[in-house]
Amino acid sequence: MADMMVGDLVRIGAGGTSQFRVVEIEGTHARILGTLGAPGSYEFSMRLADLTPWTD
Repeated sequence: MADMMVGDLVRIGAGGTSQFRVVEIEGTHARILGTLGAPGSYEFSMRLADLTPWTD
């Protein structure tokens, strides 16, 4: 998704139920972090093509 920006809220896939925030974009991948702030949560990389904007 070329229009994805740092700070956007996303989900993984169209049916994903967990919310993540884009913290960095690196070419065709984004580093994302869960928004719940659970202990032990960490940033990880996903392909932009696998992320869907959070619309709820």
